[in-house]
Amino acid sequence: MSEELFTNEEKNKLPTHVGIIMDGNGRWARSRKRPRLFGHRNGVENVRSVVNAAREIGVPYITLYAFSAENQNRPEGEKSGLMKLLEEFLTRELQAMLRDGIRLRTIGNLDGLPPFAKHIVEDTVDKTKGNRDWNLTLALNYGSRQEVLKAVHSFTQQAEKSDHIPEWSEFAQHLQTKDLPDPDLIIRTSGEFRLSNFLLLQAAYAEIFVSPLHWPDFDRPAFIDALRNYISRERRFGQTSEQILTLQTN
Repeated sequence: MSEELFTNEEKNKLPTHVGIIMDGNGRWARSRKRPRLFGHRNGVENVRSVVNAAREIGVPYITLYAFSAENQNRPEGEKSGLMKLLEEFLTRELQAMLRDGIRLRTIGNLDGLPPFAKHIVEDTVDKTKGNRDWNLTLALNYGSRQEVLKAVHSFTQQAEKSDHIPEWSEFAQHLQTKDLPDPDLIIRTSGEFRLSNFLLLQAAYAEIFVSPLHWPDFDRPAFIDALRNYISRERRFGQTSEQILTLQTN
């Protein structure tokens, strides 16, 4: 499938890890005069399309911002509906994950989820932990600031008392994403230009792509467009274009 979409040179420039802030389910539903949960259900259905596209194209890591710590402030009915949709999704997709070699991970505080949702998440993580081909991470009850505070506490508990300032790689081992590469690309749907407490440290050098489409409309072609946009960019990591050209030619 990827051979039809990208040249060999383009495939070498594809991101390894894409994080997606799935925004706009409620607005999508409202524009159709339907309840917010209708939008969330269609958003969940769209997850399969984008994850499958990433797998077929050759993007090995996808992280989806599914439920933020701040989402706990939403009405109880909406939160309950979201957790039931999560349960339905994981129950339905487990066999496909096992068949396709997709490993599920999570970041966030699962203790903040209802027991039934926490159970299905932990069960799916356990059953897919042996998979090695593709990696799907769900950010659930997640907030980057909260993650960093816990990481600082963990690091200071283990660090020897000294004036040593740790390297980023040392500190990163205390983040929940320690087993994941930093994201190369962050996609946000629904036209909003903010990170909303998502992977703030990990995305320090990520490219950001904002789509005007609400998440339920962000389909496979839209995902491919985001990847093409990413490929077209020059990633300098603080260097000049001339320095990068010199490194590439040596």
